[in-house]
Amino acid sequence: MKTQLSPSPGKPLVTKRGNVTVKIYAGKNRVNGTNYHQFTLAYYDGAKRVKKRFSDLEEAKQEAELAATKLANGEGQVLRLTSLDRANYLQALDTLRPLGRQLNLAVAEYAEVMKLLPPGVSLREAVTDFVRRNHTVRESRTLPQLVAEYIAAKEKASKSEAHLRDIRLRMTRFGNLFQIPVAHVTGKMLQTWLDGLTTSNRTKLNELRHVSALLHFAVRRKYAPRDLLDEIEAVERPEVTASPTLIFTPDELRELFASAPASLIPWLIFGGFCGLRSAEILRLDWRDVNLKRRFVEVTADNAKTAQRRLVPLSDAAVAWLQPRAKDEGHVVVRSGDKGVYYDLTAAVNQARTAAGLKTKFKWKRNGLRHSFCSYRLAVTQDAAKTSLEAGNSPQMIFRHYRELTTEDEAKEWFGVMPPKAKSNGSTVTATTILAPKSVAGLREPAEILNFHRN
Repeated sequence: MKTQLSPSPGKPLVTKRGNVTVKIYAGKNRVNGTNYHQFTLAYYDGAKRVKKRFSDLEEAKQEAELAATKLANGEGQVLRLTSLDRANYLQALDTLRPLGRQLNLAVAEYAEVMKLLPPGVSLREAVTDFVRRNHTVRESRTLPQLVAEYIAAKEKASKSEAHLRDIRLRMTRFGNLFQIPVAHVTGKMLQTWLDGLTTSNRTKLNELRHVSALLHFAVRRKYAPRDLLDEIEAVERPEVTASPTLIFTPDELRELFASAPASLIPWLIFGGFCGLRSAEILRLDWRDVNLKRRFVEVTADNAKTAQRRLVPLSDAAVAWLQPRAKDEGHVVVRSGDKGVYYDLTAAVNQARTAAGLKTKFKWKRNGLRHSFCSYRLAVTQDAAKTSLEAGNSPQMIFRHYRELTTEDEAKEWFGVMPPKAKSNGSTVTATTILAPKSVAGLREPAEILNFHRN
């Protein structure tokens, strides 16, 4: 590069960049009889000769430097911009220089973002809102990291192994789908994931319930903004058709008792005569069973609703429990991978086959609990009372269990006794031994009544 200090008459000032030459000629411009200095910039843009005039030498030099550089870089089109456009261009370059961004990339990103924003919303407003919503995020976690932390927290809280297995399966599967920071999760992502599940609508709702619990955990831990909770609520839930409430008949209960392995008899007792949920039975300890005062306690730690409740034991329940009761230990120890209901169904069908029957016994989902609620409501005619014993709301009891059975059928259900026992050569029934005093064999101690009233 060779640059002279200033032009002289007949000898222009030359600026070179590679094979590009830009010249500045000195001259005079006479206005109203007065001569003024004039500097003419001259260069070739392709085959076209370009001339520009300036009254200030320094301004002419700057333009010469710009022209030579742009022509050498193949950016001659920039020189055809107006002076204002070129000034804006240079200002944009100065603004981006501290950020290390190229002008073309910055403009492309800006245009892309503006297409995403609603009409009338500026980029500054969007960024300000983003910063406001995310200022509460103190730490970053990817979804797989969040899932691992969530499961560890559940394990530390001593949740049941069945519950832990369930959340490990569901949450690990969900976390592997989204390898992104949890703060970047949006309602649209959740909706797309939910709609893409190839399962029943009820299963979809269960999956969403678990994911919702996971993301609420993230918000509490400050890994995601609170606005994520609104995103979750905005997800459109699939409609679920209410399935009919199926209950067992007293004859089916007798068949279950007659066929069940000895280890599962307590399951039938606490499910069918007390209405305990499966998880509550698995957590139940013999120390919670009071045969003398005739009730079973579902502690707050063991209850699904985290609220303690007492359930009265019927004459039949006591009769079945007496020869099996222990001082402590789990009332049912789960064994095998297929589950209690599979074992019970298989036992009944094995007995039916041995008896030459061709009909198969089919398990009814939540059948024991549904049966207890239905038959108990038929006896008490009191949804509030039944709900306290079952551990749910009166509205739920009234809506799902009203008029599913009759009082006579309920008496038969709660009157399913163990086989007759022989004593001193004579045959005596368990019913005679226990001397039932109340309808359907249910007697409630004052403690239970007072507890429910309070």
